[in-house]
Amino acid sequence: MFAAKTWTILISALAIAACGGGGGNNSSGNTPPPPPPPPESGRQTTDQPDLFADEYQVHVIYAVPQDGQDNELDVNGAIAGSIAASNDFFLTASGGKSIRYDLTLDGDLDVTFVRLPDLDAEYAANGLFAREAIQADVLSAGFTDPRKIYLVYYDGTNGRACGGAPPLGTGDPVTVLYLQGAVPGFVPCGNNPLAPAGGPAGYWEWSAAHEVVHAFGYVDTCSPNYNAASPAHVGDDPSDLMYAGGEPWLPTTVDPGQDDYYGANVPAGCVRNLFLSAFLEPRDGDQLPPNF
Repeated sequence: MFAAKTWTILISALAIAACGGGGGNNSSGNTPPPPPPPPESGRQTTDQPDLFADEYQVHVIYAVPQDGQDNELDVNGAIAGSIAASNDFFLTASGGKSIRYDLTLDGDLDVTFVRLPDLDAEYAANGLFAREAIQADVLSAGFTDPRKIYLVYYDGTNGRACGGAPPLGTGDPVTVLYLQGAVPGFVPCGNNPLAPAGGPAGYWEWSAAHEVVHAFGYVDTCSPNYNAASPAHVGDDPSDLMYAGGEPWLPTTVDPGQDDYYGANVPAGCVRNLFLSAFLEPRDGDQLPPNF
């Protein structure tokens, strides 16, 4: 099930600097870590009952490596606020649709804490392939719901990228943001703050939506403005959520012109259209990532 490569995002404060990929293997086998210190009230270590039990949705995980500092982003409101700001951005950018995130029966974002089995240096050693290693451990921890994509906020380092998503066609369910990523020559990923609920979206909010849309299976090669130099992206407009190229990335819109992967003008030769994704609300279709 694991992909041969991973699309990654590497973004300075304003620009995508590189996208690329490769395959990697998980290198577990360490002694299981000791239990983490008692967290703040409200932490969950398992997926909670779903408000949208029969719908396709994105489940959020806060993952910390075996030796990593637990900053409690799952229970202090940081991740929940950032996701709220990200989905507000997506609602406007898409012209009325939002990503269906996994909510508890109380209507709160369901964020699960996972203490991963390997050291941060071991995950970081995979470079562009760290997503596969993290995915393997997330799946081994029991996060295998066939109706869910898993967005992992990894509170650890990566020297090659700030995020990674499954390559098109693999059906892999895990996409990752590296909160402490730091790529030589670029602003460290962690210099960007997580936006609060109701605040303006920024780097991490754009990146969360960007990586999740990759996991939904976009951008396909049939798109008229497909960027072959940066697979799974478009290359014509830096205001596009799925842009990668040489200009500063300042996304405001999901597919301007609706002519590549979302909306009314997607070419007939493109079988799939993000507007019809089963993961979006309101739901106007039942399209899933290829091989999901």
